[in-house]
Amino acid sequence: MVAQTGKTWFHSWLAVALFVASIIVAPVMAPVTSQAAGENLLSNPGFEAGDANWEKWGSPVVTTTEKHGGEHSLQVKRNTGGASVSVAVQEGKTYRVGLWVKFAGAGVGSHVIDMDFFGTEQGKEPLAFTGSTDWEYQQLLYTPEPGVEYVRFSFWNNTSMDYYIDDAVIRENVDIEDPTTPGAWQTRHEPEALALTWTGSTDDIGVESYQLSYKRTDAPDWNTVSIPHQETVTQYTYTLESLDPFSVYAVMLRSQDGAGNTSEAVMGLEATPGSNLLVNGDWETGTTAPWKTTGTVQTVTYDTYSGQYAALLQNYSQIRTTGLPVEKDTTYLISYWSRSAAETPDTFTLKAGFYKGCICQWQPILANTASEWTRSEQQLRSGAKDKFMQLLAKNSTGADLFLDQMFVGALPELPAELAPHAPSGFQVKGTDGVSAELEWEASTGSFGVREYRISYKKAANTEWDSLTVPYVPGQSLYEYKLEGLSPESLYDIEVRAVSEGTAVSAASTVQATTGTMSPVNPDASEEAAALLDRLYATVGNAVYTGQHNYYEEPTLWYDQAAELTGYYPALWGSDFAYYTGGDFAALRQAMVDEAIAKSQAGAMVTLTYHQPRPMDSATAGWESVTADVTEAEMTDIVTPGTALYDQWAAQMDEVAGYLAQLKDAGVPVLWRPYHEMNAEFFWWGARPELFNQLWSNMYDRFTHMHGLDNLIWVWSPNAESSWAYDSAPYYPGHGLVDVLAMDIYNNDYRDTYYNKLVQLSGGRPIAIGENGELPDMEMLREKQPRYVYFMTWSQYLTDKNSLSGIQSVYSDPRARNNGETGSGPYVPPPMDSYIIDDFEQYGGSDSSLRSKWQRNVSGNAATVTLDTYQLNSGTYGLKLDYTVGNPGYAGVYRSMGKEWPGMEGISFWLQPDDSSRQLAVQFHETGGEVWEASYRIEGTAAGLVTIPFTEFVNPGWSSGGNGVMDLGSIKEFGFYVAQGNGSTGSGTLYIDDVKAIKLSVEEE
Repeated sequence: MVAQTGKTWFHSWLAVALFVASIIVAPVMAPVTSQAAGENLLSNPGFEAGDANWEKWGSPVVTTTEKHGGEHSLQVKRNTGGASVSVAVQEGKTYRVGLWVKFAGAGVGSHVIDMDFFGTEQGKEPLAFTGSTDWEYQQLLYTPEPGVEYVRFSFWNNTSMDYYIDDAVIRENVDIEDPTTPGAWQTRHEPEALALTWTGSTDDIGVESYQLSYKRTDAPDWNTVSIPHQETVTQYTYTLESLDPFSVYAVMLRSQDGAGNTSEAVMGLEATPGSNLLVNGDWETGTTAPWKTTGTVQTVTYDTYSGQYAALLQNYSQIRTTGLPVEKDTTYLISYWSRSAAETPDTFTLKAGFYKGCICQWQPILANTASEWTRSEQQLRSGAKDKFMQLLAKNSTGADLFLDQMFVGALPELPAELAPHAPSGFQVKGTDGVSAELEWEASTGSFGVREYRISYKKAANTEWDSLTVPYVPGQSLYEYKLEGLSPESLYDIEVRAVSEGTAVSAASTVQATTGTMSPVNPDASEEAAALLDRLYATVGNAVYTGQHNYYEEPTLWYDQAAELTGYYPALWGSDFAYYTGGDFAALRQAMVDEAIAKSQAGAMVTLTYHQPRPMDSATAGWESVTADVTEAEMTDIVTPGTALYDQWAAQMDEVAGYLAQLKDAGVPVLWRPYHEMNAEFFWWGARPELFNQLWSNMYDRFTHMHGLDNLIWVWSPNAESSWAYDSAPYYPGHGLVDVLAMDIYNNDYRDTYYNKLVQLSGGRPIAIGENGELPDMEMLREKQPRYVYFMTWSQYLTDKNSLSGIQSVYSDPRARNNGETGSGPYVPPPMDSYIIDDFEQYGGSDSSLRSKWQRNVSGNAATVTLDTYQLNSGTYGLKLDYTVGNPGYAGVYRSMGKEWPGMEGISFWLQPDDSSRQLAVQFHETGGEVWEASYRIEGTAAGLVTIPFTEFVNPGWSSGGNGVMDLGSIKEFGFYVAQGNGSTGSGTLYIDDVKAIKLSVEEE
């Protein structure tokens, strides 16, 4: 990927800022990552990844004893511990900053956790907690002013009680939280209406409305009404009117906030009754007929509930219906309005009897004697032999009783299940090595179907994966290609229908056995097919080691990896590279010869192509590879018949001749052309449609014209970042790609990159196409297990990785190598010193220097340049211009990936600035433990400064580690200037020849 001359400008990384001199506490900054609006900017807010990205001091520990969410929290010991975590923010945006705290015991009246803000301006705002022994959440809204670049949580437990923190949040104050679910409704049934009453919802910002959706269960579409939320109202009632009689309705209720977030749905089925079996149940005829009466019963026209008339029953009177015909085994709604003229000493009796010729049994009905008109309803069910019903109302209350709007009507049966029925006809129509063609018939249900949920797992496994397939209106048969399976495996597969609300059907199940996978070239050689099978067999089980080599020295770094580790890498890689001088054909031929030799020795061969632009000369170099082409030129390059296409084709044909030699020798090749196409590094990048045509043209020419059936086609974008685009539009498709890889530098092994590649692959092998820092094998095993190989880029093997780190990767149980060398791992001879930096390696380029030595962005201004005057040896030294004041420190640091076995101290040449400030020398072990020593800046005389490791200590703000200095793997080294006994202001230091050394007797 990178030029041999070290063109690494596009691998810059926003550094993790360091805490500096022991008298200063500065924040550790999280890398700036692309976040969707409203997402938590903290990458480990609930300590589910241990204490990753949290800077601790004292002795806080991640624990499972208490947790607000997830499985972990941070236990902060009383009087002994604290922590902080920081993120970058933008001026003018408003952020929600909050966290949960729980005290281990009572007795703490209050405690403050600070939200610090800093940059060129700094300050703090408090989050005040009550000391509760229950989980307590506090938050504030903060809008950064000009000069504020970061905010952080910062706290120290100065109380007498341990406490726990969990689920911290720093996010843009975009409303993304759902309201709470409304209370389940109570229903009042009317002949053509349903009156629903429910308790309201709450929300972090505010509920706006209630969305009430309803439809007949046999109707395809929903009706939705919006009921405004009112802050002073806790109980809501809404009546759905003009409904069809004797019908079943599906009803859903959700609350919604101003941002459109909705709560979970309250769901239910409601029935509207059929027609009223009562004749003159509202007495609007002005008489009581055909009711049978005893005592004084009459109709009145005053104070009715509705209409002109109501019935009046004086004390000791009653009314009775004639026999009302009923259906057997049917539910009936009985409802009425009643009012008593006075407080009643006795009761009002209302009952119904079902009979088959004579009344068999009377059933009481709720009787209401309130003094205001009140509606009552009850449901009764007829028996298997009942044919008639009679209704009897008797007033023995001692006061006049009024009745109105009496109703008896049959209710339709409600379905027993809210959920849709399970999809029927579920079957596997066909399989290949990584997919299964599924088919099922559409489901129906009272609430319709919103989507289908497919769950699947290997039959021998216990954990399921799942995905959803959208519902399509009117579609009766569904077909879906389930991808991401493993070849030659038995799978359990389930499909469920999910309704518009939250109801899920029972599962329909099948099993499927996948077949083998073949290369995309149907005429692929046996060797190529065997190589692909080898990769498929490795998925999830192991990782092949790999090492790239420049084609000028095609075995140098492969041999170097073997010498250092005692194992030959499983993959040997090289490049049909750009021109670097000398006999171009001879260099390529030597590289091809080496590929044959390595393949015969058991290594897998992977080849890259840094192709010069077709319009440039055959001897064009790196400047051609990284140059641009216009849209029109790129179009011509991929269009047959143009001059640029012919020039491109001539380049292809030349390379094909070398690949044909490998074919003839029986060497299969992991062919990886046009990598990192989703960025603007190379001329073939950043134009997805034209790139896909370019890839297709190469595949067609190599496969069909040249018959290169020994190629396994590897597509390898750059890890998506601030300098690389979404890779998906650049994917040529499953028909043209065998293996999907990703180029990962700066130790940026994010789960998001991995998950994207897994999804895009559809089950095909995925790999790390290029890397600088070697991957963490434990991380791959636990979180990214499907990578089948990595390929470290040439000199980055030792530039970016320590010897112990290299050896631990190659000796890991999951690592698959190409056998042992027989010499064992390299044991370095005793050294008197190790160069940390002598500043000669940057070619006089300040930009190259600054890509290595980076400013701690949480501190004050610090600038590094190369200096040719104030130095100890060689041509260049380091000039460090700095400012201290607010904040009170400034510093620079560089990544290392080195080790200092047997060393006893740090030595460097320094020309001080007589500032009486404090210079902190600091390094981080790969495991995160920090060591620091301070040196007072006095005088202006230049000389060597030597600091024994015995003077280095763990700063008070840091935590972790074992308290024992481990020089086997050093990750970072830095210089920091603090105010110390000096004044605020600016200064300049000159530094050269920074080394880890053994001490002489005198120095000891």
